[in-house]
Amino acid sequence: MKVLGTDFTIIVLFIVLKCSTAHDCESKETCEQCIQELECYWCSTPTSSNTHCLNKSDVSSCNASASENPEHSFVILKEKVLSEYQQISPQQVRLKLRKNEKYEINFQYKQSANYPVDLYYIMDLSNSMAPSKTNLAKLGAKLADEMMRKTNDFKIGFGSFVDKLTLPYVSSHPGALKNPCQSQTMKCEPPYNFRNQLSLVQNATLFTEKVQKTLISGNLDTPEGGLDAIMQAMVCKTEIGWRANARHLLVMSTDAVSHIAGDGKLGGVIEPNDATCHLEDNTYTKGLQYDYPSISQINYVARENNINIIFAIVLENLKSKDHLKNHYQEMSKIIENSKTGTLDKNSDNVVQFISDIYDQIRDAVRITSDAKKDVNVTITSNCTSFIDGGCSSVKPGEPIKFTAIIEPLVCYNNSKLNKKIIKIKPEGLEDHLQVELEVLCECACSLSRVPLDTSCSQQGDLECGICRCKEGRFGSNCQCDWTESKGEDPSQCIKPDGKNETCSGQGKCKCGKCECKSRPDKSELIYGKYCECDNFSCPQKCSGRGRCECGVCKCDNGWSGSSCDCSSDESQCMPPDRKFLCSGHGNCSCGSCICREKEGYNGKYCEKCTNCDSERCEKLRPCVECVVYKSGAYASSSTCSDHCDIFTTNIVKKLNDTKREGVNVCRVPVEDQCTVVFEYSYDENNMLFVTAEEKMTCRIIPDLFVYIISVIGTILLIGIITMIIWKVVTTFHDKKEYARFLNERDQTKWSAGENPLYKPGTSHFQNPVYGRASYRTSVANAEKKNEITKTEQ
Repeated sequence: MKVLGTDFTIIVLFIVLKCSTAHDCESKETCEQCIQELECYWCSTPTSSNTHCLNKSDVSSCNASASENPEHSFVILKEKVLSEYQQISPQQVRLKLRKNEKYEINFQYKQSANYPVDLYYIMDLSNSMAPSKTNLAKLGAKLADEMMRKTNDFKIGFGSFVDKLTLPYVSSHPGALKNPCQSQTMKCEPPYNFRNQLSLVQNATLFTEKVQKTLISGNLDTPEGGLDAIMQAMVCKTEIGWRANARHLLVMSTDAVSHIAGDGKLGGVIEPNDATCHLEDNTYTKGLQYDYPSISQINYVARENNINIIFAIVLENLKSKDHLKNHYQEMSKIIENSKTGTLDKNSDNVVQFISDIYDQIRDAVRITSDAKKDVNVTITSNCTSFIDGGCSSVKPGEPIKFTAIIEPLVCYNNSKLNKKIIKIKPEGLEDHLQVELEVLCECACSLSRVPLDTSCSQQGDLECGICRCKEGRFGSNCQCDWTESKGEDPSQCIKPDGKNETCSGQGKCKCGKCECKSRPDKSELIYGKYCECDNFSCPQKCSGRGRCECGVCKCDNGWSGSSCDCSSDESQCMPPDRKFLCSGHGNCSCGSCICREKEGYNGKYCEKCTNCDSERCEKLRPCVECVVYKSGAYASSSTCSDHCDIFTTNIVKKLNDTKREGVNVCRVPVEDQCTVVFEYSYDENNMLFVTAEEKMTCRIIPDLFVYIISVIGTILLIGIITMIIWKVVTTFHDKKEYARFLNERDQTKWSAGENPLYKPGTSHFQNPVYGRASYRTSVANAEKKNEITKTEQ
């Protein structure tokens, strides 16, 4: 029963959708409205109904001679063979399409190995740039030689700038205007805004001499007038000498930020820049009349003149280094096809810098178009590195196939606006494919209008099988008058959708025709045969990025979704440090990445993966084993070559322990207690590179008997050493105690044979009077002897 129910639902949906499509055609009242729907065609004399706008599937209701079903057409008008001076083919085509009809135009691009190059070098000649100017003069010839290795048709020119000639940009003191450096030993050029010192020439020696002779100048504030100089260098094509069929490089070298639009107010200059050449005697003369150009102006003029701007920043002051780089990097993001890089303090690396930047520009191509919002142009290609309309790693002389998908989105009442010219071209080059597009919005039958035809009650003209009634008349035969109609017969005003509403509830039926309600806002309209359509009920009013037609959003170029809220700009899916949408691990939808979560990827750019490194390491292990160590599951030469040609291998003695961005290190255990150590990374073309150590890291398994003997021997050795230590300690302690004993014995006050604690059993007492007479006799004899001695003396 579930299956039956599902099938029944599908059948009902199919019928509803089919009827809905048919009703959409039926609601179109004129031939022009009808053919704007791709699934509809117009029949001037329908055979089976009164409906003139029919679905294409309904071919039996109209004779072929009475039908209006415009078919697309495509004609190649100009197709030169690809050559050194013709890099795109074909060059001109004519295309006719109906509204919302898509057509694919195939074309080829082949980069020329010797395509002409014009390089114009603009230098900030404020005082701080003196060392850079000196080095540029020395390296001018070397720069020309380096560029001549890349193309045999090379021209070089030189210009310089300071700033606007008023306060606060430049000192207005008369002495400072003559010599802004204010130095007795150094002569400086009076300040100027921009000066074309040397137009584009092939003579590199002349370039060197001109740079040497050009003097340094000076200004007051830190920002410089670089954007004024860039604008004049771009728009003064004749004065600078830009060639039409050449790649244009405009290098601006400075050590300070640039003034932008609005900064001129500080000096009383308020008129916006007019993007017009104002060079007199090769010097910009309108600096005090026009403000600095805006970045968007620079971008527009650079794109229109096919100029690649290169900001060469001299990082002299380390404190302001980050601010200076960020200033020009942010500017470069807005200016299409521009580049930003840094020079050494004295610009010693200027030759290598320009050479590298030129290689980046030359080795990549991005196809763009100047189509407006009313035409959608999508670019695809067969190149492996295709992204955002372009290819990288382009090789000179190798053709690349591109496809431009053209889709007109709007039909205008003015037939002239339905004819337009679109240029599809490589960014920064003059070569282009010109598409002469005509949107088929008019019916051929409208040219055979019959005025005041009798079938129109002589109140209108017969055109494409229907009456075009005079003002105040309506009805299928112009038989009704607005002033007289009372709306008696509503049956012809009810849409056959089952709701049985007269004029969809949005109008009144008069003489079999709906008169739709008007809205307070005159821009909001209710229309259609049954008043079933309007231009205001779309979700979120199409977010301001499209037109509301019968409740459905017709989005502008670059937007999609039911409310035109889905951006088709894939730049939002491009990570800042990679060249693949969503890091190659997801799809870009509505300007955001939809990651392949089953593979473990997540993050804004699908750049994060929790288990990818371990899985990738395990997948690469068999190939690393067979390629590097001739072992593993793919050890046989045939199996190894069949499975392991997906990466390039490099063998080193020891891997670098330093952690590097984009490099993943793997340590995968294998058989025999060994570990394979390698690292892998991807280059800019998403090619895989593996670097492995030349030897596996293996653990040696010890013999069990040797291990036991070693343990026992170690225990015994520790015991013996412990006993020896104990013996030495106790011996030393005994000797110390014996020495102390001997010392104490020598210091005793009794004889060795006496016991100081012994007490005899008898006691002796002495009479204190005994012997006193003899004592007195002894004393008297002594005194007498002393007197005799004194007498003799």
